[in-house]
Amino acid sequence: MRKKLNPIVTACTAVIVLYAFFAVRPLSKEIHFITKWTTDCNKASPDAGTRDEQEYIPFRLGQTAGYFTQDGKILQSFTFPYKIALSAQDYCTYGTSDSSLKLFSRQKKQVAELKMQGFPFFHDGKKFLMLPGGVSFAFLDENFSPKWKFENYAPITAFDCGQDSVAAGYADGSILIFDGEGTLRRQYEPGGSTFPVILGLAVSEDGNTTASVSGRQKQRFTLARQENGLTKIVFHEYLKEETTRQVLVSFSKDENYCYFAHKDCLGILDCISLKARHISIKGNILSIQETEDGKNTFVLSKNGGRYSVSVIQNHSCFCGSFDFSSENAFITVSGKSLFVGRDNLLSRIDLEFK
Repeated sequence: MRKKLNPIVTACTAVIVLYAFFAVRPLSKEIHFITKWTTDCNKASPDAGTRDEQEYIPFRLGQTAGYFTQDGKILQSFTFPYKIALSAQDYCTYGTSDSSLKLFSRQKKQVAELKMQGFPFFHDGKKFLMLPGGVSFAFLDENFSPKWKFENYAPITAFDCGQDSVAAGYADGSILIFDGEGTLRRQYEPGGSTFPVILGLAVSEDGNTTASVSGRQKQRFTLARQENGLTKIVFHEYLKEETTRQVLVSFSKDENYCYFAHKDCLGILDCISLKARHISIKGNILSIQETEDGKNTFVLSKNGGRYSVSVIQNHSCFCGSFDFSSENAFITVSGKSLFVGRDNLLSRIDLEFK
């Protein structure tokens, strides 16, 4: 005669076996922020003049700016009285009433002078001058001279450029896209809100795709593409909470994803599947930086008196963050390394998963 199995004993045995099976599986790796070096950005390195020019990484912290290297050498450090436009090759300091603008090399030598008033804007190797009144801008050539100019009637509220494209967003809710020669290629309005205004804008390298955060009362994010000569909104999403701030919008390096900041949140749109996800990041998002391999994206935000750096992996997964108190802060990326500036200090931080 066969013995009947006790159902309680059987259930307990099954639980123990399953627990043993899952317990031997390796735990998921945790992110670790490893500080490789920290240096005072006000102290130039003794061998600064012998460094390879390709090593120059620009920084700005408060009223101090300059260049440093991946191994922590300060190549240039200087203060400026009001504002600065800074690139990896050169810089221009300016004030509100300057009648001319001087362009300096990384070695602090004057290389050009523009006898015009306005506010210079440097982005991805290109130079622009935002003209007085805030409604017009000029594209500057390699000699720091106006190549073409566009005048409008509404204030510019968002701006971006690609390899062969320039995009301007305006307070009246319109978006204009130009080619590198200043020809207006297309114009459209995202619409959908009670009060139109473009708060954030990004344009693809070829100018065919644009993304924006726009409007008040029914604020929304849109992705638009040029198809058969027409601009078509291929994705839109109304945002749950609205902001009155200008916000960051940017494409990933491969342009398969688009990041868009909104109130206490970072949105990430997959531009291929047209599916969006949202990651809670409290405060104002100030900078979005991506590593060269595209695997890690770093987001600098400020909430009250504290800054935070968040890590997003593979354009989708929040992996961790760290925060600190500082009067000023910035982040930049070179290779796979993150560089963080806070007050007068610069640090290189690498990621390890273990």
